This record gives sequence, structure tokens and C-alpha cells, in this order.
Amino acid sequence: MKKIILICLCLLLLTTGCNKKEIKTEINEDKHIAINYPVTGVNVLDDAISTYINKTCNNFKKEYKNYNKPELNISYTYKELNNNIINVSLNTEINADKKINKIKTFTYDKKTKKFLSMEDIVQDLYILDYNLKKELLEKYKEADMDFLSNISYDYFTIDDKNLTIYLGPTILKDTNEQIIFLDIPLDSLKLLIDIDKTNNQDNYINIKKKNINYDDKIVALTFDDGPSKYTNKILDILKNNDACATFFVIGNKVNFYNETLNRMIKEGSEIGNHSYNHKWLNRLSETEFKEEINKTQEIVKNITGFTPKLFRPTYGGYSDKLKSYTDLTFVLWDVDSSDWKVKTENKILKNIIPNTKDGSIILMHDNHEYSLKALEAVIKELKEKDYKFVTVSELLEIKKIRENE
Repeated sequence: MKKIILICLCLLLLTTGCNKKEIKTEINEDKHIAINYPVTGVNVLDDAISTYINKTCNNFKKEYKNYNKPELNISYTYKELNNNIINVSLNTEINADKKINKIKTFTYDKKTKKFLSMEDIVQDLYILDYNLKKELLEKYKEADMDFLSNISYDYFTIDDKNLTIYLGPTILKDTNEQIIFLDIPLDSLKLLIDIDKTNNQDNYINIKKKNINYDDKIVALTFDDGPSKYTNKILDILKNNDACATFFVIGNKVNFYNETLNRMIKEGSEIGNHSYNHKWLNRLSETEFKEEINKTQEIVKNITGFTPKLFRPTYGGYSDKLKSYTDLTFVLWDVDSSDWKVKTENKILKNIIPNTKDGSIILMHDNHEYSLKALEAVIKELKEKDYKFVTVSELLEIKKIRENE
């Protein structure tokens, strides 16, 4: 067998424009809390969002402190309707003895400096009311007819095709506390605002090649819970040290960092799937689990042209049943930096260096500054021990070759 194996990664890259927005993230592995929300750069809007997030999180910690493994998940949708108007929706899901879902939306006009209601967006509310009730009765035949006379338009999102209205679960007899949403086509309404359309750009092919000695000591760095504002700096360190990593991304953060994802692939790193909302997967049905997987697969492919082949389960928890729901390869780790918990460079190094061996997969997180600060030292010390850095897919391929010698 040849001493040198050539691993060729042929990956499509979709070029996109620079995006300076930021996603705030709080993920507490011990308490099963996962919160992601956008920072827009508009102070009034950001203050309103953070106030709602803090209140929701504090109430959860207070009300559910005596429950057995309660879970809080806050996800978001973000849409710039035009150069002035931003629409943000926050979806809160609580799992305790039952599932609770809540929705909160904010629509802000930077030009008029005020939050918009439906009256500011749709010219004729009677037409909207008619379309909404028609869609509701077609989609949910068991809807409470008395409720239909007093529908609120407080919670809504807008994309290029639909105005989506969110309603409480009380309109149905049995919804397991799920939020009801109805899509009303924009072309059926008269709007008072303009909606910008997004244009897809052309993609191009980028090929990265690595010459790897299959009997060298190898190690795979992996980063969870990103991308974040620190990820580009992590990529700088990897590039400057001729290293690479595998980034297990959260799908609902990806659009804010599309240029960063393209850079990962272009510079020889790898993208893996870490679910869409960072939910506790063992609590999900097959349909819910597949939605978490497939939405992330789709958005990563749309941005980069690359379809992830690897999946890292949130909180490291999974079952054989979950594995049967997808063809993706489940990837855990054997070296845990515990960076999110120890928060200092020295402790991170102590968790990594003595425990790393040939073929190790190291767990870090790219949404913390202390992980960023420790990375250069981690790479330096591992290189001094003659380790070569590979992606997880490359590591698995090399292990397979070794096993078949």
C-alpha cells in the first residue's frame, strides 16, 4: 500500500455578500438551555429583543427549577423586508411535563423609528381577515368558530412569498400546545410597504487537496454551536497554522454567517450538521427530528453547494432509533475540552493535551472567546507532539485504510 494517500475534497462554493449581523447564543449543556437570537445593530429593536429573551429565560429558571430535566429552546427567524424594515420572530419552546410553545414577533422601521403593526403593513385588513379565516378552516377543520371573530394580528413574519400569521393553540381542541401558523400569499394582499426580493448568485467549484501520510499521528479538531462572530478568527488561526477543523453548525445561525461557511470549505475545513435549533433530540418525534436535520442540510447546501455527511447530536445524546432516521454519520468525541465550562486557556489545555491520542476527535465550541484564545496554544502543543490535523471525514477514511491493511 502506498505510504501517501491523497484525499480530494471536491466542494461547490456559493459566493455571497458580506454579512455583519451577529447571533447571540447561550447554550447550557447541563440545564438543556439553547437560546439563539439576532443582534441587528438597531438599538431600540435589540433592546426589545434582549428584554424579552432575559425575561423568558429568568421565568423559565424560576418556574421550572424543580422539574426533572426541563428544556428551554428559543429560536428565531429574521427578515430584512427592505432597506428600512426588519422583521424578527422568536419561537420559545419549553419541554417539562408538557410542551409549551410561544411566539413573539417584532417589526421595526428604521426610517420612521417605530415598531409596525399589521395596520402599517396591509392596506385592507378585511381582505386579510377573509383570507385568514378561509385558510384556517381549510387547514384546521376543528377550529373554534367563536375564536374566529376575534383573531389577533400581533404575531407575524413575512418572506418573499407569504405573510405568515401565528395564532395561539386555543383555536383548536387538541394541538399539544403547538403554535398554529397560516400562510397568506402576498399577491392576495395590498401592501403598504415594499418587499425586496433576494437574488441568488452564481456558484463556482473549489478543490482542496491534502497529502496525508496514513501512518502519521492524526487528530481532528471539531467546533460545535457556531457559527459566531468568533468563527472567522478561528479560521484565521487554522490558516496561519496550516490546520483544519470540522464545524458542526446550528442551522438557524447559518444565514448570518454565509461568507464564513464558504470560507470554511474554501480553506480545507469541513461542515457538519448540529441540528437546526439545538433541541434535545431524544424528546423529538421522527418527523421533528428529520425537520431539525433536513432544514440544516438544505440551508448549508444552498449557501455553500456542499451537503454535510456528518451529524453531531446535541448534548451528545442519541439512540439507535434516532440513528435509523437519517443516513448521516453520527460523530461524537473522545476528548472534551469543556471550554464552555472551564473558561480559561490553561484549563482547556489541561483537558485536551494529556488526553489526546492518535485518531482523537477533540470537542471545542466556536461561540466563546475563551475557546478562541486557547486554540493557538492547543495547535502549537499538539504539533510539538507531531500530530497532523485532518477533518473528521479524513480521519474516518484514514482509520478505515489502517483497519484494512
